Amino acid sequence: MADDVAITGIGCVTPYGRGYQLFCEGVATGRDVIGPISRFDATPYLSNAAGEVPGGLVEEFLTPRLRKRTDRFTHLALLAAHDALVDAGLEVDTNVDGDRVGLSIGNALGGWEFAERELRALWTQGPREVSPYQATAWFPTAAQGNVTIQNAIRGPSRTFTLDRASSAYALIDAIRLLRHGHADAVLAGGTEAPISPYGWLCLQTSGLVARRPTDSDDSVAYHPYDHRHSGSVFGEGAGFLVLERGEFAHSRGAVILGWLSGWGRSTDGYMPYYTVEPSGEIYARAIADALHRAGAGMDSLGVVYSHGSGLPIEDVTELRALSIALGNGAEQVPITVPKPLFGHLLGAAFVLDVILALQSLRTRFVPPVAHFEQPAPGLPPSVSLARLGSSMRAGCTAALVTARGTGGTNAAVVISV
Repeated sequence: MADDVAITGIGCVTPYGRGYQLFCEGVATGRDVIGPISRFDATPYLSNAAGEVPGGLVEEFLTPRLRKRTDRFTHLALLAAHDALVDAGLEVDTNVDGDRVGLSIGNALGGWEFAERELRALWTQGPREVSPYQATAWFPTAAQGNVTIQNAIRGPSRTFTLDRASSAYALIDAIRLLRHGHADAVLAGGTEAPISPYGWLCLQTSGLVARRPTDSDDSVAYHPYDHRHSGSVFGEGAGFLVLERGEFAHSRGAVILGWLSGWGRSTDGYMPYYTVEPSGEIYARAIADALHRAGAGMDSLGVVYSHGSGLPIEDVTELRALSIALGNGAEQVPITVPKPLFGHLLGAAFVLDVILALQSLRTRFVPPVAHFEQPAPGLPPSVSLARLGSSMRAGCTAALVTARGTGGTNAAVVISV
């Protein structure tokens, strides 16, 4: 594993609360935390359900001054990033040079809650009533800037905005920074806070939102790979990993939780841009590249945490891609999607799947595809969906995580222990 990247710290804030143990326990026990939106009146919208971070967590952590100057997606990022660094025992400018620490963040929507409030003030009260922080609070790199400032990170830093694959590309960027020697440690992850009137409307008009069921209980409308699938139910949150060069992690005596061993990317290049390439072959290439770089065969691959958006065309083509990439081993590797329990977190979704995949490798437990009843028409028969919680096969040391975004963005990463 000379070129592998060590995972030494985890931090997340999710609809389950603060901390990755709470997150992993919630998923393992099948606890559903989707509920009616409380942050604004969403009853006129296509969906009134979301995974909301419990109140008070941000207020306990950030000063009122910092909260006033920044949007909620930055608040969540600051909280999760702090916890990841603490978990890793990484103290910038104490046991690592801040010039050798990087940051890589994925985010899809930016800070629309802040922007909406200030635009409302502009049109109803005039420009003098608009916050002086409007220009720096709403755009997707705002979280990047604030996390680097608060944690004295002075190495390479970037923000990736690639729809639901945003944090996948952030993690892949971090792997490359470390393997090429541009940093000793990188804080990598994603953050998203889409639960505001305009942000929610954008999701609704994107065609990604699951249709409200006939019983009007849209908290259970997210059904990946199921015959009822019609889209996603979304949520808010953030997740970060501290990643280090293996040699550096060993030199400082860090506890290594796992490794990021391989990655792959591809782009469909298919029109219309809001759909996906139908054969799954281009997506499969990203998956196969990740497995090849990791040297992971079917005998070592214990689970796949797939994107599982619940959109019919995406569900069918994703399983088609996995069938192609896994080949004869597709039937023996369980595929799971726990997202319906807490919501699809867009730019933060992938890193949370990585956290869950790492937990599966450590506990040997594979959670089922949430809200699954019976397969949707057109799914390839050669894949194995995790319908019940189960133990991982003996000898498996690797997990695969996949993601895709609107416009044809595909990504995959292999985690190993």
